[in-house]
Amino acid sequence: TPSFYVRDGLDVKIWDPVKKTHVPLEARPRVVVLADLKRIEREWYRNPEASLIDLGDGVACLEFHSKMNAIGGGIMQAIHKAMAEAGTRFDALVVGNQGENFSVGANLMMLLFEALEGNLPEIDAMVRAFQNATMALKYAPVPVVAAPFGRVLGGGAEVVLHSHRVQASLETYMGLVEVGVGLLPAGGGTKELLLRWMSRYPEGTGADPMPFVQKAFEAIGMAKVSLSAREAFDLGFLRTGDRITMNREHLIHDAKRAALDLLETGWQPLTRPETVKVLGRDGLANIRSMLHNMKVGRHITEYDAVVGEKVGWVLCGGEVDNGTVVTEDYLLDLERRGFV
Repeated sequence: TPSFYVRDGLDVKIWDPVKKTHVPLEARPRVVVLADLKRIEREWYRNPEASLIDLGDGVACLEFHSKMNAIGGGIMQAIHKAMAEAGTRFDALVVGNQGENFSVGANLMMLLFEALEGNLPEIDAMVRAFQNATMALKYAPVPVVAAPFGRVLGGGAEVVLHSHRVQASLETYMGLVEVGVGLLPAGGGTKELLLRWMSRYPEGTGADPMPFVQKAFEAIGMAKVSLSAREAFDLGFLRTGDRITMNREHLIHDAKRAALDLLETGWQPLTRPETVKVLGRDGLANIRSMLHNMKVGRHITEYDAVVGEKVGWVLCGGEVDNGTVVTEDYLLDLERRGFV
């Protein structure tokens, strides 16, 4: 008996018992299957954790395929490989995959191993390497569109936060959850969430900026995870211009479309690092008193307060004067110091 399905390149034909021949399966143009693209040799770079795949029309896809899509050295290598080829081999990049979840975070096993060995310089180097990878995406010479779905946690969320546009599945459970294991987000996530919230601050109105910093602090300090892509907007993980896809099967197609839209509307690379006014010691005093009250009320443990203060220290720009203007690199430096 003839097989039910036959493949011809990307086309699938199905057996028609009446016509006694294979007929083309109804086309579904919004469904892109990465495994099919790999089968027809569209994958042009691969390591054990990630691949770069040609989606056509000058768009590449950075696909994670590590265990649980955790972010490790291989994914960082693939990001740098993509950046080296950006603008010559392709004109836009989609960061997406078709695993169970987009990414459950950074590979903490390596860090744990170094921590047990007491190897702080090595931990600092690993955190710096991840920051370099996320910043490479943000300052990429081509538009980068992330296509998150399912669980998008920790380091996975940090990758998404550094992309230029997000095309999220409606079912996106996104959060910076590092405090749950006693760490602070140090792949640029703390810095980026501060920038996101401060960009909403109405400059020149005399409004108090503390509530904006507090929003970032609550999202990180309480390890908040969005219950949907819509809620991710409220938490500051998604911003105006980001879009939602209802059907996950359409996500890669829609992200590719978003990348092409950016190109067609004259997208320009970010040229210089962002700066932000921080609250310094004044903001930190506010956060310390809030943590003290939560500790006294037994809402948080002693250790939660220690981690919370580190998060607050980064978000307020350290022990500086209120209104000090700091750079992204300065905040990344604080992230690493707070992490180690």
